[in-house]
Amino acid sequence: MDIVSAKVAADKAMEYVSELAPEAKCIALEGIELRPNKDVWEVIVGYALASDIPQMALVAANVDMRSRRTHKRLFIDAETLELRKMEPYEIAA
Repeated sequence: MDIVSAKVAADKAMEYVSELAPEAKCIALEGIELRPNKDVWEVIVGYALASDIPQMALVAANVDMRSRRTHKRLFIDAETLELRKMEPYEIAA
């Protein structure tokens, strides 16, 4: 995997989430993989909803914070960096 291309794809995925879900805050890369046919990046992005941040701060010591984050799987064209698909993604407990 070319690290520069992966970083560009990850940055673009986080930009898409920010644009499509303006309530998303604390956006972070959770995983990235170049699909076997090498034409699509599969990127997992996690974020907190702005409305959840105050509650998250209050319960941070007692709760696994991953359960309070929303995750999306994005499929980014490896050549054009266009978004092909975005779908919910569940993190295994």
